Amino acid sequence: MRLEDLQSFVVICESGQLSRAANRLGSTQSALSKTVARLEAEFGIPLLERTTRGMAVTAAGAQLLTHARQLSNVCQDLQANMVQQRAASTGLLRIGVLPALIHGLLSPLIAHFLPTRPMARFRFESELSTRLMERLEDGHIDLAFVALPDGMPKGLAHIALGQLRISVVARQDHPRIRQFRQLADLAGEQWALPSQDMLLRRWLDARLAAHHLPPPTVIVESTTTPASFATLLRHSDLLGIANAAILAQPAGQGLCALNGPDFHWRHQLGIMWRHQAALPPLAQEFRDMAVAWCQARDF
Repeated sequence: MRLEDLQSFVVICESGQLSRAANRLGSTQSALSKTVARLEAEFGIPLLERTTRGMAVTAAGAQLLTHARQLSNVCQDLQANMVQQRAASTGLLRIGVLPALIHGLLSPLIAHFLPTRPMARFRFESELSTRLMERLEDGHIDLAFVALPDGMPKGLAHIALGQLRISVVARQDHPRIRQFRQLADLAGEQWALPSQDMLLRRWLDARLAAHHLPPPTVIVESTTTPASFATLLRHSDLLGIANAAILAQPAGQGLCALNGPDFHWRHQLGIMWRHQAALPPLAQEFRDMAVAWCQARDF
């Protein structure tokens, strides 16, 4: 018994005529007649009988039709499941990420994920949290790693991942590093900082303003991740700000966080996606892996 014969038998019964069934299946009446003959020969009983209107199902044929439909549905479910499984292991995953999270979060996550999904492809863009949420709402990205806002936008869901630890940093042999004990001690120092529209810079400016201190004297400014300043900070007396996790990585070699409570702060991070839209299987798996990865490391 062949599966395709049973599937053709279902269409023949539903159509009522061999000619109609042949049109639906892209076959010929002769080929379908042979299909019916094979089934009747295999079961040893008539399954269809000719009438003035076409073909009628016998009692035995009705029983076969019921089982053939069930089997066809199982096959369709199996095929759909296999398509989902393939989609979960292949395809393009579009991710938005804060510049400060590229080195310390996104890169390790992709490296951890790829061995289990070697056929997956990634495209990520680095923007401010506000812009990333707009891109997410517009459907241009699937997931966004952002600093969670106080008020969550409608239509976006999120899971908290942990807190981003930010520190004021300098080279380890900075000539005045032992004099830096509070923010007021940094007056007159020169800085290499992200541009004013970036999250880390806004945090620093707000912190200085809260202590009634003037804004930083910025000598070098950039829209790239603060980690890109590492080499400059290692070879100058400039101060900077960075994700504290960078200091334990090769990119932060030769740098250290200033010692004092004024020089460290935190902000809640999270992963976001569109609440109403169907998240692709690959994106669901990556999201769940990212949450588990961060929880295991107390990110």
